[in-house]
Amino acid sequence: MTETIMVSTTFANRDDALRLARRLLEKRLVACAQIDTAVLSLYWWQGEIEQSDECRLLMKSTAGLRKKIESEITACHPYETPEIIYTEMAAVNEKYKKWLLGELGQ
Repeated sequence: MTETIMVSTTFANRDDALRLARRLLEKRLVACAQIDTAVLSLYWWQGEIEQSDECRLLMKSTAGLRKKIESEITACHPYETPEIIYTEMAAVNEKYKKWLLGELGQ
């Protein structure tokens, strides 16, 4: 059975998130992308606590495409160290999963 995943990353602005979402959709590496705006992030960076407004990009795909997705994110992400988090979707309704796999050509 094909393992479905969610992939999450953040951006400083909506345009960068939208650009990556479209790129991954066009390459059929993700079946769906959602952009949350107005995410307040606090994190350690170079020995200091930073705070910034960000957008979160959440995408749905399969574990088999993970390396290709990571390569695309790394290649075009403006951050020096982008967040890339994979979460296994332990339970997905069958109709949605069938749609997701179909959009990825699987």
